[in-house]
Amino acid sequence: MKLKYKPNDFRVRELLKDDYLTEKGAHNVYHVTKRKLTSIEAAEVLAELANIPVGEIAMAGLKDRQGVTEQFMSFSGGKRVELNTPELKLTPIGSAETALSSENSYGNAFEIRLRELDPVEYRRLSLHKDVVGRLGVPNYFDEQRFGNLKHGQGWIAKDLMLGKHEQALRSLLCAESDFDSGRHGAFKHQLREAWGDWSTCRDIAGKFGEHHSVFDHLRKEPTDFAGAFFHISSRLRLIHLYAFQSHIWNRAVASYFASISEDGGARIAETLEGPQVYPDRKLAVDLEWGGSFRLPGEGLEDVEHANQRELLVEALAAEGLTPEQFRISGVSGFQLKGEDRRLFIRPRHLKIENGKSRDGAEGTARLTFELPRGAYATLVIRGLLARFRKGRIDLANLDLEDWPDRGPRRNAGHSGGHARMHREGGGDRRWGQRGGQGGGERRGSWHGRDGDGQQQESGRGREQGSRWQGRGGEDRNRSYGRSGGGGYQGRGGDNRGQGYGRSGGGGYQGRGGDNRGQSYGRSGGGGHQGRDGDSRGSGYGRGGSERGDQEVRSKKWESANTPPPSYKGGAEPGNRGKAGSHRSEGQDGPEKP
Repeated sequence: MKLKYKPNDFRVRELLKDDYLTEKGAHNVYHVTKRKLTSIEAAEVLAELANIPVGEIAMAGLKDRQGVTEQFMSFSGGKRVELNTPELKLTPIGSAETALSSENSYGNAFEIRLRELDPVEYRRLSLHKDVVGRLGVPNYFDEQRFGNLKHGQGWIAKDLMLGKHEQALRSLLCAESDFDSGRHGAFKHQLREAWGDWSTCRDIAGKFGEHHSVFDHLRKEPTDFAGAFFHISSRLRLIHLYAFQSHIWNRAVASYFASISEDGGARIAETLEGPQVYPDRKLAVDLEWGGSFRLPGEGLEDVEHANQRELLVEALAAEGLTPEQFRISGVSGFQLKGEDRRLFIRPRHLKIENGKSRDGAEGTARLTFELPRGAYATLVIRGLLARFRKGRIDLANLDLEDWPDRGPRRNAGHSGGHARMHREGGGDRRWGQRGGQGGGERRGSWHGRDGDGQQQESGRGREQGSRWQGRGGEDRNRSYGRSGGGGYQGRGGDNRGQGYGRSGGGGYQGRGGDNRGQSYGRSGGGGHQGRDGDSRGSGYGRGGSERGDQEVRSKKWESANTPPPSYKGGAEPGNRGKAGSHRSEGQDGPEKP
């Protein structure tokens, strides 16, 4: 199954409360429709055209760059603005007495097109529609929250909690990622090579235009890695803090649903962060919780319910932490704050239409539904496509790779098969841990970013230390092949399906390829990260884009390296896709759909 394959496949419409707009008011309200832009980037355009500081733009929530999104923004003063381009449409719709905030929206409406569904997945959509529409799905933080895993950085906040300040800083700034652009990958490689020589690192960062103040600090205080974090943007610090806090919440909640499902079983979905458990029937959820589960603060001191605390303690123990260690001391900008988070979300007006898409493609389904603010639409899809596991669920010893696909069982209302959402790269089967520490076999789900259709894996390899051995193979179905290559990450292959191919030789990340399908190709050679895209399908070639998976942009208001300002009203920090950072493709704030 493919999700977000084309921009129109994922449409989000923000739902504004009826009482927000007024006949008169000091704040101008705009309807904003955007494609391939984050909310922050759209706000930058609006601010420039209105001739006001970008920090004056208020919004109810942040939306990511994927798909087509409609939302609202407001500001006081400034010039009247109207804009209509393929990427961005700005339309004034009225006035309001107050700046827009999350309180003025009651959720989002979604229209989602799923592609390349197989017969088993079609049956799951039908069989699970009733239980998802009636019971809802657990309110997990989904993969958009965990860009740090996608980009190989691990848990920065956890390292800081354990006092591993240098390790945390190095992982944050230097971790190698398959999603880095050529320029950003070269920057990180140079930092890794020069690490410890802070003057050289400062020169490298200065040329790149990022993090140079970190190394200015280390030149003066060579071992003060905790103090160096003061020079990391507060937004980036909070993203990593929230990611680990959310991970602990997810693991505790998944364990809870696994335990109360008992012998009745449940549906399981695999994610990069860990397995998600979806109850298949109404369960006796603890009524004292009031329908919520505490997102814990420092030391779990704000967790009132004993059984919730026990689950959170177990989740921390799995990460090698005690409750007393669940805090970051002596490092600026990492203060944990707790809050209650609802345990379930229920999609309103859930409808599923199977058949051809507007462009005539077979194997598609169209989903429409509404969700409250802060809920992830991808959870509804996971809940519909997750496969049923009979009997008691032991998450600690769950092996989804060896789980046979039995197909749907009509009499039980469940279905087998392993549903995985093929959007971007997978991870290690050890649920977010990085493979190859000192050798060993990495057997995880490193599958195709865009071209991995119904294949469960692209292949397997061995990672010794942190170096990949050469791989061989050619996949002409929906995945991609890799071959050859002496040196570090020499890759090669020829993909003639829907993914992409890579070929190359020795040297550091020499890549190349010829793509004759629907995605893009890369070509290069030996040496240090040579790349040159050659696309013969409907995609594009790459040659140095700062942003992963999209074209290089040159408009002056689209700055890849300028940190976004803070925003008024509900626009909290989140995960925004940017090559070379830990962040995922989407903007992941509290209002993230």
